Amino acid sequence: MKIKKLDHKSIKPYGWIIDREFIKDYGQGDKFGVLLKERSAGWRIGYLILRKKRFEKLESHPDSLETFEPVKGKTIITLAPNKRPDKAEAFFLDRPLVLKKGVWHNVAAISKECEIKIFENIEVKTEYYYLQEGIS
Repeated sequence: MKIKKLDHKSIKPYGWIIDREFIKDYGQGDKFGVLLKERSAGWRIGYLILRKKRFEKLESHPDSLETFEPVKGKTIITLAPNKRPDKAEAFFLDRPLVLKKGVWHNVAAISKECEIKIFENIEVKTEYYYLQEGIS
């Protein structure tokens, strides 16, 4: 599978990159911008230490947005549209991003280990799509 670079255009079907694009900055003073608002039952923050190198399955959270914020190491994220887990694309996870509800996804380490900060609903329903052949 070809690994793509994360940019605003390539990630649009799946979610948003977390960066300054959403802030109206005129170059003076501090600025704060809201990327999105989720009116749910609450959020939780997770921290993933990732060592696996293969994708055996994809997962989807139909009721939760989810962030993936790389902290350390080199990571690949695989993403597929809500109704088409068989149409996965791989991206270097070199920027923080938000996934839309229902997007199929998984991560794998390129370096020995990676660390990723994750925000998601406090309760998360997870569905799985098992790949016939794992992806390395």
